[in-house]
Amino acid sequence: MRRNLFLASVLAAMLPLSVAAEVTLHANNNVELLTYNGQSHKSSMFGKQEPVILENGTQQVAFRYVESFEEGKDISFIKSDVLVVTFDANDKDVYFAFPKHKNKRQARAFNDNPNFKLVDETNSSIAFEQNKLMKSGFQLSRDYLAELSRFNQTDASASLQLTAAPSTTVPRTSHVVVGSKSIDEIDYQLHYWFEKASPEAKARFKAYVNTQ
Repeated sequence: MRRNLFLASVLAAMLPLSVAAEVTLHANNNVELLTYNGQSHKSSMFGKQEPVILENGTQQVAFRYVESFEEGKDISFIKSDVLVVTFDANDKDVYFAFPKHKNKRQARAFNDNPNFKLVDETNSSIAFEQNKLMKSGFQLSRDYLAELSRFNQTDASASLQLTAAPSTTVPRTSHVVVGSKSIDEIDYQLHYWFEKASPEAKARFKAYVNTQ
């Protein structure tokens, strides 16, 4: 009996250590997380975004920064270019810290010169490298993992500087254009007005979606 209690206490003591041996990335509603460490990600449409659990070590994240601005009864969105961030972290909670933008002019200026921080649970800054993942020309769809694979074979800032592109069978991440708005723009509109809705309106919307 005592031996069983001893083993149970040892396992209980070890449990927090195993749980803590990871990095938890918190993405707020201004962050459209696209990839992390070679995996595609689709940000949550409705409700709070769940944190992403990463293994300790070097992390690489691709995302867009999105801000909304109300203009009378209309709502418009300013989206940054795709940003790539590389940093080292162990046993930490990691948060994005963005400056406050009062208008679209400031948001566009941020896109020209992205200035933000990564901080941990104690609000201490985490060192990182950043860059942009650019694609010229008409963008019917983008394969972010393939783009990152090519990017990581360069010596650019935030690159992992790999010698060969890893193979992947992950489906393409696409943003299909419909009329003058892309699918992701419609997603932003839905998400914004859903968050503004009353609990009763949210319930009615969910009930409607479930019938479709």
